[in-house]
Amino acid sequence: MENTLQKTFSIESLDVNSLPELQGLKEKQIQIRDSNPYVEITDNKTYEEAKKARTTLVSARTDIEKQEKVISKKINDFKSAVKDVHIELINITKPSEDKQQDEVRRYEAVKEAEKAEKERLEQERINKIKTIIDTIISDANYRIKNLAFADIASLSADLEENVYKIDVAQFEEFELDFNEKLIQVKNNLSEKIQALTEAENQRLEKLRLEEEAKRLAEERAEIERKRKEDEEKLAAERKAEEDRLAKIKADQEAELQKERDRIASEKAKQDEELAAKQAEIEAENKKIQDEKNRLAKIESDRIAKEESERKAKEEEERKVKEAAEAEERAKAEAARLEELKPDKQKIVEYLNSIGATIDRPKISNADLESLLDSEMVKIIEQIQSSTQTISNFK
Repeated sequence: MENTLQKTFSIESLDVNSLPELQGLKEKQIQIRDSNPYVEITDNKTYEEAKKARTTLVSARTDIEKQEKVISKKINDFKSAVKDVHIELINITKPSEDKQQDEVRRYEAVKEAEKAEKERLEQERINKIKTIIDTIISDANYRIKNLAFADIASLSADLEENVYKIDVAQFEEFELDFNEKLIQVKNNLSEKIQALTEAENQRLEKLRLEEEAKRLAEERAEIERKRKEDEEKLAAERKAEEDRLAKIKADQEAELQKERDRIASEKAKQDEELAAKQAEIEAENKKIQDEKNRLAKIESDRIAKEESERKAKEEEERKVKEAAEAEERAKAEAARLEELKPDKQKIVEYLNSIGATIDRPKISNADLESLLDSEMVKIIEQIQSSTQTISNFK
């Protein structure tokens, strides 16, 4: 084509407007401009029409720009003139393009504002529902936490009527969330009632044990009284027996003294009878002493047995009490750790989301890119370390 141009005319006489590549373009641009008048956007339909017109006008401009590149490539010396023509042609539709572009952007800004308002109202609705749920659940848990044994029936009835039977439809898509929290409230109430019941049972058991200890003390006092009474009775009987024997002995000695002369011939026989009688008396005395020793041993064995049984019972009660206290401490610790879980989870999720919330910038400098990679590794390691620390917190 270049050879053909050189044969038909000199380069100095070339008229840019006579180039075949530009023929009809001006008329086409005017026709496109007239065929795509300015569209004011009032609804979705006009919005689509405006975008279509904008696209046509942009295409018209880009077509001219493409022609400019073709002509520039073929005739570098015509570049300045071609550029002037190209600018002239573009300026035919550029004002229309700019005006239409501004209108499209204005309408898109309006739509974006409407979208933002919709999102704000939706978030406001969600926050209101969550606040209602949190208020109901927090109030219920507070009342359960401060529940006394005497108020178990009244609180259970109140929760049943005013919380368990609440219309969950008002919570919309958070109905499941409310039900899950309500289940936890019921579990908390059940655990609280169990703990209060155990404490009340322990209190009643303590009273019973105190009454039992009082009764045992009274029984021991009564046994001691009877023991002393029996000892006094035995002492009196022993003295009476001794007095009786002494009187017998005195009577015998008096009788012997009075009849000593009369029974002189029978002295040997009487001495023998006296010795036998004395043996009988000593046997009787031994019998009395043995009986006393037997009663003393029975009493001593009984007291030792009661003391052993009392110590064994007190040891068993101490073990039961310590086991109950240990179980209560374990439950309290488990409850405290359970209460920490939501906050710990929130912190972990927050730490894990830090790196994901900011888009990584494009860095053209290789050294800075390498430095960024190194620092990001440190940040991620620190986040992981902090997450592990929060998870292990007790």
